[in-house]
Order: sequence, then structure tokens, then C-alpha cells
Amino acid sequence: MKRLLVSLIMILILSIFTSCNSNNKDNSIKEGTFILEQSGTIIGAVMTPRITISGDDISFTYDLLSSYFPTGDYKIEEDILTMITHDKLYKYVFRIEGDKLVFLKSQSSEVKLVNDRHGVKIIDQAQFKLINN
Repeated sequence: MKRLLVSLIMILILSIFTSCNSNNKDNSIKEGTFILEQSGTIIGAVMTPRITISGDDISFTYDLLSSYFPTGDYKIEEDILTMITHDKLYKYVFRIEGDKLVFLKSQSSEVKLVNDRHGVKIIDQAQFKLINN
């Protein structure tokens, strides 16, 4: 009986130390709309690129002239949000920094405008700021 009690106490102590040493990153993201922060963009403008998160769904609107509307699911590992479109054709990766999502171009599918004169190019490290939730 004593061995069982000592074993349980040791397990409890180890679990406390493990939780104290674990990385305290929050594996969640606030729901809402994230708007591109970039010089030359007008916050809230219709053509401003945006990411919308609602429950398990995510959309990434960056080109209103395109007939393709990227929507899908996402997962979060550490501070990285990875969006996969429902048709599994595209992947977009963002680093979570508080109320911002930072676009990681090298890990993402190509983001190209149908017409460069009618939209805002998404560059590497572009920041999307949460405007509502």
C-alpha cells in the first residue's frame, strides 16, 4: 500500500513539473476577420485581402477578380496556422503573433492576382490584423 501511495505522489509531482516546464503557447486563434496591414491598403476596403475564421472554417480572400474562393480547414501547431482548402489544392501558412497572422510565403501555395492593377499583392511576412471577432 505504501509503494502505491509513493508511486502516485511521484507521478503527481512529475506531472506538476512537466506542466511547469511546458511551452505555454496557446494552440488557438481568435475567430473573426483579419485584414491585411500594408502601406497603400485602405483598412476595410472591399478589395483589401482578408482572412476570416469561424469555428473550424477559414477563408482567405485576396483577389476579388478570381473565380476561385479559397475556403477550407485549418490546424494550429505551436504558433503556426496552416490552412488547407477543401479541395486540397492549396495550402496557406501563417505565423500567429497575438491578434495578427503573418503570411509565410515560402511554405504556402502561390498567391497571384488575376490583374495586378486591381488588387493588393500579398508579400512574404505580410501581416493580417484582427479587426473584429
